[in-house]
Formats: sequence, structure tokens, C-alpha cells
Amino acid sequence: MPLDELSAGIDEAEDVSRRCARVERAAAEGRAGELYALALTLRTGSSRQRDAVLLRILQALALTPGAAHAAHAVRLAATEEDEARVRLAAALLASAQPLEHLLPLFDGYDQAPELFACLTHELVLRHPDLGQEGAVRRVAAHLADGNHPLAVLPLTLLDFEDGLDLPSYGLRGTSYAIPFGPGERPGALRRPGHRVPAVELLAPGLLTAAVENWAQDSNGRIEARAFRLAVPAELDAALLDGLGLACLAGEGELAVRAATPSEVMTVLFAAAATGSAYGSGRGGAYGRLLAWQSMTALAGGSRIEDAADRTWALFSASTAWFHQVAWDLGVAALDPGRLVLHVLAATDTD
Repeated sequence: MPLDELSAGIDEAEDVSRRCARVERAAAEGRAGELYALALTLRTGSSRQRDAVLLRILQALALTPGAAHAAHAVRLAATEEDEARVRLAAALLASAQPLEHLLPLFDGYDQAPELFACLTHELVLRHPDLGQEGAVRRVAAHLADGNHPLAVLPLTLLDFEDGLDLPSYGLRGTSYAIPFGPGERPGALRRPGHRVPAVELLAPGLLTAAVENWAQDSNGRIEARAFRLAVPAELDAALLDGLGLACLAGEGELAVRAATPSEVMTVLFAAAATGSAYGSGRGGAYGRLLAWQSMTALAGGSRIEDAADRTWALFSASTAWFHQVAWDLGVAALDPGRLVLHVLAATDTD
């Protein structure tokens, strides 16, 4: 049955689930070109129903392995005006399509520069040796020449990016690990009125980069602070509890544990890439960039490599500030001299 019949009466349809199921079957049958043509037909109008079927076409093309499917998904995403959908297309393609189907398409970089910028760094996350490919290196050079934001990211992963949890995509939804949240707390002893001698510093602007989407897309709140301590200190519950942090105000248990740079990067990447209660995040490519920005700021705002020299901690609390649903995050970093501390806390709820 011709797929173009799916556009008939679509704007008045109460439910498009059957149309979406037809799209999925067509993708499985190898009818990539017909699906692309249907997408162009649907774009001649505007409605919630059309948009839902268009999204399913993009998903079905990107997630069904095959050279034709990958090529038509790229063609469709290349003319997409929604930046979030472009990022999604790149993530889907990188997760499902073999490299031999994707790399030849990189010659079309000029027709879809943002798509290939995202696709390049989505692929870097999944293929550690990708940076050796000439097609990818050429795109990276274009990004550098154009001062693209993603150009600062290398085509290899740093040592402490070895544990990043990448989403698993499917036509029935997305699954991913959430490395933050209220968790189990041992109930650390707190001292009401305890204050640590310190001078508050101006927190780097990019400190909040990884979690800004929690506030922009959902109900999140964020606290980002920086302090210079009067005397060297250990990064523990007593230190954090004595700085007057808003997120720790009032009653509630506080749990602090030492963390590695790898653990911190995993948390920041998940916060940026996969999002919050009502937000879907910024995807893998920009998620990595935003995690880098927050981690660099936490490490003093100079170089991402300085993260290796810092003392790191992850913390959570049952205070009124944290929603204690699923999206609770607390990160602290102490400089090698044990005098300068940066803190990032975020929480969100549905």
C-alpha cells in the first residue's frame, strides 16, 4: 500500500498510532525512499499529528540499520529547523548505524554542518578510534575553522571519560542510567550554627553549564558557589556543612563521599546529556561539551586537565532544598592547596 496515503486526513485524526506503526513496518521492509517522500509531503502542512508522524519517520530511518536508511535520515535531518531534533537525529544515527553506512555521508557536511558536527562527537563517544578516520578529521577541521562550539572537544576521550553512560535508543523509548539522585544516606552528624572561616569568591559563569537545562526546561533550581578558605581543610561533610550553602540549610541528613574525576564526569555528562524531569537534555555531543565546561569551572576555570589534580566529592542531602525525587546532584572540588573550593548543587522534580 502506498505510504503517501498516510497523509490523508491526518490533521483531523485523533490518534496517529496506526500511522506510526505503518511507518515502522515500512522501515523494516526497506522502504526508506518512500518514507523520506512521505516526510516531505507531511511538511507541507503544520499540525501536532503531522509532527508526531514526522518524528517517527526520522526515528525509524535513523534506528533501522542500512545505508539507504542512514542516507535518508541524514537528508531529512539536514532540512530540520528544530535544533533539538537535529541533535536527536545525530544521537540516533550514532547509536544504531554501522560506521560503514555513516562515514561516506560525511562528504555532505556542507549541506548539514550542525548535524555532522553533532554526529561527529556522538560517534566519538561510541567509537574510541574514530579520530583516525579522514572523513571525521575533515569535519573537525571545518568546525575549528568556523569556531564552532564543539570544536574544543578532541576526537578522543580523556582518561576520566571512560565511564560515561550512553543512552540506548529504540522506537519504544530511550533508556539510560541516572548516576545521581537522593540515594542511601548514612546520616552524617551535623552541627547547627557551625561555620567555616572563608571568603566567598565569584563563581565561574560556566560552573552551572551541565545543569542549566534542568532550570530552562523543567522545575530545577541550582546553586553554584566558590570559596577561599582561611586555612587548608579536608573536603568532608564538616567543610560543606559550615559554608552556609542554601542547599544544606535547615534540618536534614548530609552524605559526602570522595569521588574520582571519572565519577564526577559521569554525573555531569548525564545531567547535561539526558536532562531532567521535563527536559530531554542536550544530547551526547553538547552534553559532553557542557560537562567539560562545568568540570573545568569546578577545577578552577583554567583547563579540563586540571581536574586530575583536584580533590572531588559527591554529596546529597535530605534538606528542604533538594526535591529528593530522582534529580538531586551535589559536586564539590578542592584545589591542591586545599584552600579554594567550588560547589555545584542542582535539584528538579516533576
